[in-house]
Amino acid sequence: MNSVEIEKLQQISFLKNLAKDEILFFEGDDSSYLYMILDGAIDIYKTDKDAKQIVLKRFTPFSFIAEVSNYNNMNFPATAKAIETTEVLIIDYKIFQENFLYHHTIIPTILKSITSKVISLEKIISENIMMNATQRVSKFIYEEELLFQTCKHNELANRLNITAVTFSRILKKLRDKDIITSDNCILDRKKLKEEFS
Repeated sequence: MNSVEIEKLQQISFLKNLAKDEILFFEGDDSSYLYMILDGAIDIYKTDKDAKQIVLKRFTPFSFIAEVSNYNNMNFPATAKAIETTEVLIIDYKIFQENFLYHHTIIPTILKSITSKVISLEKIISENIMMNATQRVSKFIYEEELLFQTCKHNELANRLNITAVTFSRILKKLRDKDIITSDNCILDRKKLKEEFS
């Protein structure tokens, strides 16, 4: 992009700082703005009939959020909430679409972002249909050991679409089999993988 294009992009953009648990947008809100995380993290979630939040995806720096909604001119299908202090770049989507969306340096980034979301959605569907709760928990621990060690168990249970009680029961079972420790470290990766393979 040349300096004139960069300046024009700056004119249609602004920064927003979110505190932990602050909502960026709600499910059903108008998708007038394109969002990109610059720092922090945001969870996209839907709320079920029992008011339980089901996390669909966690976004980290330099990710676009819900750009499919912008592109299709539809309301946001889920809610976006900061899970820590987060800085977001907010861009006026209508002007962005008219002037930048098909720019040769931007379109590959947008396509890559949309593709990663399709892959993520396929993974969510596959895991929730094809795997039982023990398999989902084991796979999550295997792939996301740091998150497992640092996040609250009820938050992880929500993310895996199971109750906190079920999550605790599965962890006890994995500890009894000497697969994980009481302080959430993996003892035996091979055995852990066998739980979901």
